[in-house]
Amino acid sequence: MSSIATEIQYAVSGALAPEELGALLHAAAGSDYSASELEKIIANSTAYVTARECGRLVGFARLLSDGAVIAYINNLAVHPAYQGRGIGKSLLTSLIEAAGNVRSVFLYTDTADALYQRKGFCRSEKRLYVKKRSVAGSFDAGAGNTHEATSCGEAD
Repeated sequence: MSSIATEIQYAVSGALAPEELGALLHAAAGSDYSASELEKIIANSTAYVTARECGRLVGFARLLSDGAVIAYINNLAVHPAYQGRGIGKSLLTSLIEAAGNVRSVFLYTDTADALYQRKGFCRSEKRLYVKKRSVAGSFDAGAGNTHEATSCGEAD
């Protein structure tokens, strides 16, 4: 990265190629998505915000919402070479604004707790549960059997 200060340009739901999103998500979080998944991430988000320097994608975050009660912020990512410059804060602020007047904005994270708390987010008293698809593309069996071990390694 050059030592010359340049301006970061932000856009809400602007032009975004799946390939550049995939490269950013991989660099920032080690995430690997297929081209089809990346296309759906872009197309099916309620809103997303991009951060660019000289046309290069350096930050991304997206919002999923019903527009009335809840909104969920997901995939907030800033390229490692650009972290610590306030880009994540700007992405987050833009998505909170894009959420409108919903009752609650949720996010799930294992990083940047201080950033979220400074923006008014509080730790939830609720537990997060996840049901993931298997490699074969179906949900794990076990629904209905209350004593069967789950893919989480615990008994139901």
